[in-house]
Amino acid sequence: MEIQNDKPQVYTWFVVYCVLMALMYLAVTAMGIFFPMLSQMSSRPQPEDQITGIIYTVFGVIFFIPFAIAPFLKPGPGVWVYDLVLICLGMTSCCCLPITIPLLIFWIKPETKAYFGK
Repeated sequence: MEIQNDKPQVYTWFVVYCVLMALMYLAVTAMGIFFPMLSQMSSRPQPEDQITGIIYTVFGVIFFIPFAIAPFLKPGPGVWVYDLVLICLGMTSCCCLPITIPLLIFWIKPETKAYFGK
């Protein structure tokens, strides 16, 4: 199937969504890096603060990377599915539902699928 050149408006909103999610996960990563440092400044540093910092850092990076690279991928059927998975990943947080539900509704429309060659 041929890929259309007309970019659907939902793609622009998807890029905005990816940037916001990437920034959020970058903040989680930063929190993971600084959390143990802040804990050591307190009167009673706890060993679990180190573990919490490592978990935040690892998961922040793991989720930052997919959202950060998504806007730079060339349209294709596999990229449409990849982007759909990122939208569904955002649906796991009730805070993101007001953004992800309309995004999902417009993402599965034929115009968007045609843009990605699906």
